[in-house]
Amino acid sequence: MAGISNYIEELINQLTKFPGIGRKGAERMVYHMIRSGKDFPKELINAVSQIHEHITSCDQCGMIYVTDENCSCSEDRNTKSLCIVEDIEDAIRIENTKAFDGLYHVLGGSIAPLDGIGPADLSFDRLMERLEGIEEVIIATNPSNSGNTTAQYIEKLLEDKDVSISRLATGLPVGSSLEYIDDKTLVSSINGRVKIK
Repeated sequence: MAGISNYIEELINQLTKFPGIGRKGAERMVYHMIRSGKDFPKELINAVSQIHEHITSCDQCGMIYVTDENCSCSEDRNTKSLCIVEDIEDAIRIENTKAFDGLYHVLGGSIAPLDGIGPADLSFDRLMERLEGIEEVIIATNPSNSGNTTAQYIEKLLEDKDVSISRLATGLPVGSSLEYIDDKTLVSSINGRVKIK
């Protein structure tokens, strides 16, 4: 029995490394895998392997794309509008609403001094290199303390640039993450974005 416990415990420990997965959730997942038979774990491993084999991130914009295709930043899109987000999942959420047809720039997080994350840890240098031809920048950072700090930093970076700056409309719950916002609210926020400059 001890040998079984070791295998189960190791998998539980690995699953708790996922954001939002606590020990109880990890235990439920492990026992579900055990009850599902041998095919489910193999299919899960295959799906994870496919992601690592076929999906990569763009050096220019930070978005992910299928390796043998082009990134969205090189597709036929509105190249005059740039939406700045904290993470890949935020860009995908906005993209899924079909309310924005421009380019994205993924910062890779937000400024959070208490967590040791400063501007140098994010992709602001690449952002500044991408501004040629851009007429509008939409700041789509999360409505949280670190998201607001990041938005203010972006505004300061762009204050002497000849671009229109807007931010997602208020109405997004303060302290929340775009990941948990419903599509209708997100579309409304994009369409009602507030012009900053």
